[in-house]
Amino acid sequence: MAYPLKKVLANNTHKWLIALRIVLIIILLWWMFVIFNFSAQNGTQSTQASDQVVEVFGDVIAKVTGNDHIKIKLTVTYRSQFEYGIRKLAHMFIYFILAITAMLLLFTFDRIPMLVRMLLSVFGCFHQSFSYGRGPSFRDVLIDTFGASMGIIVALILFCIIYTIYHSYQAYKIKKYNASIREV
Repeated sequence: MAYPLKKVLANNTHKWLIALRIVLIIILLWWMFVIFNFSAQNGTQSTQASDQVVEVFGDVIAKVTGNDHIKIKLTVTYRSQFEYGIRKLAHMFIYFILAITAMLLLFTFDRIPMLVRMLLSVFGCFHQSFSYGRGPSFRDVLIDTFGASMGIIVALILFCIIYTIYHSYQAYKIKKYNASIREV
C-alpha cells in the first residue's frame, strides 16, 4: 500500500516545526534587541563605532596589500565620507539579517500568504523609529527597506532550496518504503 506524500510529510514536520519556531523567535528577538541597542547610541558613540570599523578596514587592507596607503590617503573629508558609507552599509546589513530571520520564521506558517509574509518582513524594518530620540529619516528608511528587500530575496532563495531538498528526500523515502512493501 503506497502512502501519499502529503500524509508522510504531515506526520514528520510537526515534530521539529515547534522547535524551529522557538529558535527563530529567539534569534529574531535577539536581533531586534541588537538593533535597538545600536539605535540607542548617540551621534558620538555611533561615530566612534564607525571609526573603529574604518581602522580595522585600513589594517586589513594594509595586511593584504603590504602597505598602508589607504590610511595615508584618508584625509578628514574622505574619512568622514567613508565612515558615513560604513554606517549606511551597516543599516542595510542589519535589516537584511532581520528580514531573513523574519521570513524564515514566517515560512513555518503555511496559512500566511507569501505577500503578507513579505510585507510583514519589510515593515519590521521600521521598528527603529520606536527608539527614544530616533525618527525614521527618508534616506534611512530607503536604505533599511532596500536591505530588508534583499534579505527577503535571499530568504526566498533559501526557502526554495530547502523546500526542494526536503521534498525530494521525503519522496525518495516514500519510494523506497513502497518498493520494500512490494518486495514482501
